[in-house]
Amino acid sequence: MTASADTRKPRTLAALALALSSALALLGAAPADALPYRDTLTQWADRLDSAATDLDRTPVQPSTRIGDGATLKLGSSGDRVTRLSQRLVELGLLPADQVSDRFTNAIAGAVKTFQLAQRMKDDGLVGAGTRAALDRTPAEAAALMRQSAEAMRGFRDTAPDSVLVVNLTNQTTTLVQQGEEVFTMRAIVGRPSRETPLLTDRITHVIVNPTWTVPPTVLKEDKLPMLKAKGTPGIQNALVYLDGQEVAPETVDWHDVTPGRVRIVQQPGDHNALGRFRFNLTNPYDIYLHGTNEPRLFARELRSISSGCVRLEDPRRLAEILLQGSTVTPAKIDRMLDRPQPQWIKLPTPMPVQFVYWIATVEGDGTIRLHPDIYDRADDMAAPVAAPAADPAVVKPAATPADTGRATAPAGRTGTDVGVNTGGAAPGTPAPADKPRV
Repeated sequence: MTASADTRKPRTLAALALALSSALALLGAAPADALPYRDTLTQWADRLDSAATDLDRTPVQPSTRIGDGATLKLGSSGDRVTRLSQRLVELGLLPADQVSDRFTNAIAGAVKTFQLAQRMKDDGLVGAGTRAALDRTPAEAAALMRQSAEAMRGFRDTAPDSVLVVNLTNQTTTLVQQGEEVFTMRAIVGRPSRETPLLTDRITHVIVNPTWTVPPTVLKEDKLPMLKAKGTPGIQNALVYLDGQEVAPETVDWHDVTPGRVRIVQQPGDHNALGRFRFNLTNPYDIYLHGTNEPRLFARELRSISSGCVRLEDPRRLAEILLQGSTVTPAKIDRMLDRPQPQWIKLPTPMPVQFVYWIATVEGDGTIRLHPDIYDRADDMAAPVAAPAADPAVVKPAATPADTGRATAPAGRTGTDVGVNTGGAAPGTPAPADKPRV
C-alpha cells in the first residue's frame, strides 16, 4: 500500500489527503542509487522501520471495514457499497453527502484516486487487492512493515550471493548474481486454495520445449468429466493414455473409467500450458518454475492464480542467464525451440531459489507498498521450507511417470499445477519422449 502526492494530477488534494490519513509514504524520498543487493535490503528494512515508527504517531482515526466479498463496481449495491463509500469519506476522497448503498460514478472516481495514490491499476474496481488496501489501518500497516523488515534482514544475513528470490505477496521474481540484482520480472503464484510453499531450493535443470502431464486433481475434477461428457479432454495437441496405451479419446466409452487408469500428456509448443521453458527444482512438493501460454495474465495486478507452481513473465531471459558460460548459447536455444521434442539441460552449478513472503516492499523511488496478504499469513509468518538435502551432482533430474512415491504437500496444497506430474500413472503407462539431455 502506498501513498504519494502527484502535483501533475488534478486530484492532488485528494491524493495528499489519502497520504496524510494513511501515513504510508515518506515524502521527498530520492531514488536509491544502485547498490549491492544486501545493502539494498538493509536500506529497505531501515526505511520500513522508520515508516512504521511514523505510523505509530498517527492519531487513531475512524476506519470502516468493507469486508470480504465479490468485486464491487459500477452498478453494485448493498451494505458493502455503503461501507466502501464511508471508508472513502474517511480518507478524504469522497464528500460525506455522497455516501450511498449504490456504486455511483462519484464512488468509482474516488476509488480510482485511491488506486492512483497506491500505484495500483486505476480501474475503479474494488477487488481483493483494493479492498485489502482500503481496509488496512495504520497500526496494521506498521506491524506488516516491521515483519517484512525483520524478514529482509534475516534473508540478507543468510542468503547466498547468487539466488533467485520469489516474493509471493507481490508476485515477482528477482535474480541476484554475485551480490548484484540482475532483473526483477512479474510472476504468477499459487492461489489461496493451493498455496505456493515457502521453499529454500535450487534449480538443477532447464527444459526447453517441455511436455505437460495433466496432474491428478485436474484430471479427476476437470478432464475426466470432460472426456465422459464430450469424448475430448479439451487440451490442444494432447495424447490420451488408457491403461498405459495411447487411445483416440472419441472412440472410448469413458463412463466407468476411473482416474487412475488415465494419463493425458500435452505435447511441446506454443500451445503448451508450461510455455517453452521449465526450471526443475528438487523439492518433494512438485513445485517448479515455468513459462505459460497465457502471457496476458501478467497484466493482472493480483496474480495468485496458479495451482502452486510459479509462472515467469520472461522465462527465456532467465534461461539464457542461467546458461551463460555453458555451451548452450542463445543461438543454440533457438535451434532447440525448433525441435519437436523436449531438450533437457543440466546446469553446471545449481541456482539457489528462495521463496519469501514480504508484504511490505520498497520501490525504486523510495515509496513503500503493502501487498495483499494472499495466504493470510501475516499473523503467523511461516518459516521457509527447506528442500531435501542432496548432492547436486546426484540430484534426480525429474520424476518419470513411474515415480509415484511422492511426499505430502504442505497444508493447503494438492501438489497440482499446470505441468505438475504427481505420479498416479496407470501401470505400464509409457514415459513420453521428453528426456533427451544436452
